[in-house]
Amino acid sequence: MTTSNAKTGDASALEASLSAVEQAIATLGQTLTQRDIAAVEAASTSLHDAMRAAMTQFAQVARGGRMPVALRTRFALANAQIAAQRDALIRATSLVEQNLEILIPRPMAETSVYSATGASQRAPGRMIAAS
Repeated sequence: MTTSNAKTGDASALEASLSAVEQAIATLGQTLTQRDIAAVEAASTSLHDAMRAAMTQFAQVARGGRMPVALRTRFALANAQIAAQRDALIRATSLVEQNLEILIPRPMAETSVYSATGASQRAPGRMIAAS
């Protein structure tokens, strides 16, 4: 295989890997809306595997010469989509935690100085300000 054919082969392998990443991103997005934890876990694992394969291909193409601009743009878009999904998941998780805190508040610890357990709950050297 000539150098030109090797570069074309690497670029086509990267394109195939990138297509797998794009498909995995779409699948994960779809499973996130279904709220099926097992499906989300499987889709995220598939995305992780596809990203690992694409990164390997990306490194080979980068070592072998010039990266096609179209593939670089698609790769950047895929990374942006993953970041957007991650941010949406973090926001959703935070919202769930806030709702749980409202619905099931944590028990208030007894922190009164004048209670039977108050002195044992204070750290050594802690001072109480007088008002």
